[in-house]
Amino acid sequence: MLARYARLFLVILSCCIMGCNTNSSFSDKEKPIVGQKVNIDCLIGQPTELVRIDSLLMFYDKYDKQLITVFDVKNDRFVRRFMDEGQGPEEAIPPLKLFIDNGQLGVFQMQTGALSLYDVKDIVNIGQTPIAEKKLVFKDRPANIKPTQSGFVGIGMFDDGRYRLYDKNAEYIGVFGTYPFKGEEMDPTMRFFIYQGNFCSNGNHFTFGCSYCDNIEFYQIENNKALLVHKQETMDAKVQFSQKLQIEDDCVMNYKSAYGGDNYCYMLYSGKTYAEQNRRSVRGNKIRIFDWQGKYIQTFTTDKDIFSICVDEPDGILYAAAYDNNAGFVIERFNIN
Repeated sequence: MLARYARLFLVILSCCIMGCNTNSSFSDKEKPIVGQKVNIDCLIGQPTELVRIDSLLMFYDKYDKQLITVFDVKNDRFVRRFMDEGQGPEEAIPPLKLFIDNGQLGVFQMQTGALSLYDVKDIVNIGQTPIAEKKLVFKDRPANIKPTQSGFVGIGMFDDGRYRLYDKNAEYIGVFGTYPFKGEEMDPTMRFFIYQGNFCSNGNHFTFGCSYCDNIEFYQIENNKALLVHKQETMDAKVQFSQKLQIEDDCVMNYKSAYGGDNYCYMLYSGKTYAEQNRRSVRGNKIRIFDWQGKYIQTFTTDKDIFSICVDEPDGILYAAAYDNNAGFVIERFNIN
């Protein structure tokens, strides 16, 4: 009996030590950074889903019935808006998710499962309306997708598994992953909303971080299979779901946005409780950087709350959507070299 309790004590002690090491490792390498407003010479609404390629910053920004804004961040110059809201051939039903892959802009419609792929060269040709080079439909309607070298990875309210792999034609390949904590005991809708989050990819890897608990997972994708290479979780979500999500005041806000670079994944993190954030669940002011194997690298702490990020790795610039009390919604530029 004594031996049994001794083993139990050692297990509890090791878990506590692991938790302490995990928390301290994130605070040991924090660096404050101060943003500068990008001088955008056009009106914007509430920009989200930032992506960039070369000098172009593109973001989902429902404004005057058009959904995507294109801006030249090297020259602080508005380029164009395109994609009307609607159900026509080159229209879309919001909300949208965006990604960049092999010189193409991917525009994914969450409600319909439709994906349109645009050549970026066509987007900057002001003399014509951008026409999608390719259109795909994901029949099982994932909530979000990211590109991989062999196709796509998606998250959604699936009956089995947490993630799904698809080929380049959006055909289902396989399912993998389990929900953290008590997620596997819940119905698909409940567990999806309680353990929702943000994810990013770089072709061979992807990372997913939960919004309302500290679960974060790192996967490697090879030969149409996904291998879990690192996972961390110590604190369950303090939320309930009954027709809608109900967040408790002491629920800690976790990962709020994600962006995948060639070398690292960048995860926007809050760390504040729902009450401390004035019951706003989508903001944070810490950017945690990991390599694609899950090794923690560094944290940048911004001088204001932000709610969507993208990164120019070669130039060491982070772009973020933020809210300014005087100017309204703005795009900020941070140096992270």
